[in-house]
Amino acid sequence: MKALKLIIAREFSSRVKTKTFILTTLLTPFLFAAVVALPTILMTLSDNDNIKKVYVIDDTGLYSNLFESSKNYEFVQVSASGSSAANKEKNTALLQISGDLSRDPNAATFFSEKQQPPRELTAYINDVLTEAVRNGKIDSFTAESHIKPQVVAGLQQILKSKNKIRVSTIRWDETGKETETLGEAASITGMALTFCMFFFIMMYGSMVMQSVVEEKSNRIIEVIVSSVRPFDLMMGKTIGVGLVGLFQLVAWLVIGGGAMIAVQMYFDFNADMSASMDAQQTAALMEHANISLNSSLNGFFGIDWVQVAICFVLYFTGGYLLFASLFAMFGSGANDSQEAQQLIMPVTVILMVAFYTGFAAARNPEGAMAFWCSLIPFTSPVVMMVRAPFEIPVWELVLSVTLLFATAVLMVKLAARIYRVGILMYGKKVSFMEMLKWLRYK
Repeated sequence: MKALKLIIAREFSSRVKTKTFILTTLLTPFLFAAVVALPTILMTLSDNDNIKKVYVIDDTGLYSNLFESSKNYEFVQVSASGSSAANKEKNTALLQISGDLSRDPNAATFFSEKQQPPRELTAYINDVLTEAVRNGKIDSFTAESHIKPQVVAGLQQILKSKNKIRVSTIRWDETGKETETLGEAASITGMALTFCMFFFIMMYGSMVMQSVVEEKSNRIIEVIVSSVRPFDLMMGKTIGVGLVGLFQLVAWLVIGGGAMIAVQMYFDFNADMSASMDAQQTAALMEHANISLNSSLNGFFGIDWVQVAICFVLYFTGGYLLFASLFAMFGSGANDSQEAQQLIMPVTVILMVAFYTGFAAARNPEGAMAFWCSLIPFTSPVVMMVRAPFEIPVWELVLSVTLLFATAVLMVKLAARIYRVGILMYGKKVSFMEMLKWLRYK
């Protein structure tokens, strides 16, 4: 037991004290934030080379007044003789309308030096012209049918209304009690947890394998096993690296939580600064914000985070022990990192299947596939995270966790029997059948 504690302490401290670990722990949350913000930043930078001014030549005089300039684009009406300005100025384009679009839909042409003009610009032009043609046809039909224009205007307002019906979803439990379902927020949370579980098991399991391969290739393992049992050595590496993972996870949660608090304070400050805005505009913005946030926040805060935290710790512990023992087992039979990657391929395939099954189960967390895959020990650590934000029957959790830890203990024992032989096997490329024979060695 003393040797096991020393190995755990050594594996933990040797990784936590490295510059790579410190930088990774501190910078990863900001890297994720940068990845999320990168598309917006790139779009902002690319706007500098986008089309800024659009010259409109309208031979009919029916459509040029319909285009409204904005902060991104300026529409300028010109005659045919003034179209040469579009060729001389940078970041300009030309829209030519040569006939009545209600009779000839192809009478509008957009000229620019760009191979791909901004899609939002072309979409805006298409929408304006389409609405103009539709309104013209409606006016003609109204005049021919002797319908009052007020009736048509009222119908158009109804058709343009963006009010949507949102059907609330209520769940009946076994006792008939009604509870509101969590909605999209719980599904997104489940998929995020699934990704995190897959990422941590894969990353820290690979660390265990890499550590075994390095010590074996450097022949240090021969000195270590002379004073430490192979089982203690394998478990020390597994537990030590697992504690590193938990420590890094807690650090990321603290940094991420602090960043979220800082962002919230920043937006609150901006809200106070904008208090002098026009009252009607402010009320409209607040109403829009409430409508867009209420549904997601209600689902987010309705999640049983205690259950989520307990499930994450239990399934990370069991899943990590299960897969890390396999990583250590196959790493002990390899002579170098390349050979180890080939041996570990079946485990990688199993993890990938669990990962994609988890995302597929997000569409129906209570379906048969999600149920059975959350019971199978090799897939339950990843798939169960999709179901964790939802209400799960206690017997399913107990059965799933029991099967997971029972299988993890069994795999640790089997991996230890192969590990004790593999770490002292040099210069020979082993096969899976030969590794199975090692199980019978005494």
